[in-house]
Amino acid sequence: METREIHRHAGWLSGLAAVLVMAGCAGTQSVPPSDTLAGSSPSSQPAAAPSAATPPPAPILVAQKYVVKRGDTLTGIASANNCSIADLRTWNKLGTGRLRMGQVLRIVRQQPLPSSGAAGAQAAASDGAAANQATAQATASTASDRQVVKDTKRHSSAVALTWPASGKIVDGFRPGQNRGIQIAGRPGDPVRAAAAGRVMYAGTGLNDYGSLIIVQHNADFLTAYAHNRKLLVKTGDIVRQGDEIAEMGDLDNSRVALLFEVRRDGKPVNPMPYLPSSQG
Repeated sequence: METREIHRHAGWLSGLAAVLVMAGCAGTQSVPPSDTLAGSSPSSQPAAAPSAATPPPAPILVAQKYVVKRGDTLTGIASANNCSIADLRTWNKLGTGRLRMGQVLRIVRQQPLPSSGAAGAQAAASDGAAANQATAQATASTASDRQVVKDTKRHSSAVALTWPASGKIVDGFRPGQNRGIQIAGRPGDPVRAAAAGRVMYAGTGLNDYGSLIIVQHNADFLTAYAHNRKLLVKTGDIVRQGDEIAEMGDLDNSRVALLFEVRRDGKPVNPMPYLPSSQG
C-alpha cells in the first residue's frame, strides 16, 4: 500500500493530503450502484448520484439504524432517508446481493447547528456588562485560535497527547497490520481532542473509518478519531486539548470503540509513546 507524504509547507493542503492518504489506506472499492429488493429477486434501476465528498459547512452527524422490511429496496430506503444508494453502500459495506428482511442498516443523518439568529437575539438582549464580557472572551479566543493555527504550520519532532477516551484498549498497534489502537467504550461516551489543533476533516467520506475526524497539531503530526456515533465539530474548527469533539459509536466497526491514530508525515505510528502511561 502506497502512502502519500503530507506536504510540509501548506496548512490546508497538508490536511487534504492527510485525508487522501487515509482514503488510500482504507481500501475503498468501487461498487456499481444497483437496486435490491428485500424478499424478492434483484432488479436494476437508475441509482442516485453519490453524495458530495466535501463535508457541509456545519455538519453534526448522527448514526441511526434502520431494520429492513419485506419489500424494501435500496432506492426506497435512500429516498426516505434523504441519502443516495452509494451512501448506503458505503455506510454498510453492501455488495451486490439482495437485502434481507430484518437486516440492520446504518444511516447517517445530518443535524443543523443552532441558528445564528437565535444566538444574536439572545446577545442583543444581554445587558452591557455581559456583552462586554462576551466581547473580551471572544477577543481572547480569537488570539488563542491564531496561535493554534500558527502551531499547525510549525515543524516538531514530537507531540504531547492526552488520552482521547477512557476505556480498555481492545486492539493494540501492529505495524503493517492496522493503523492505530482501539479503545472500547459505551455508545455516546465522550471522544476528546488529544491535543490542540485544527480540524482538517470531519465527515463520513472514507470507507472503513465510519464517522471520522482528523486534527492537525503541527506540520508533522496529526491525530484521527474514527467510528464515532456523532460528530460535534466541523472542518476548519479550532479545538483545544481535552475538548469533546465526538461521541463514541460503532459506525463501520464491529464494536463500540474509538479507533485512534497518530500520523507523522502522513504515516501511521504507534500512539502509545505519545500518550501518558495511564488514562487517569
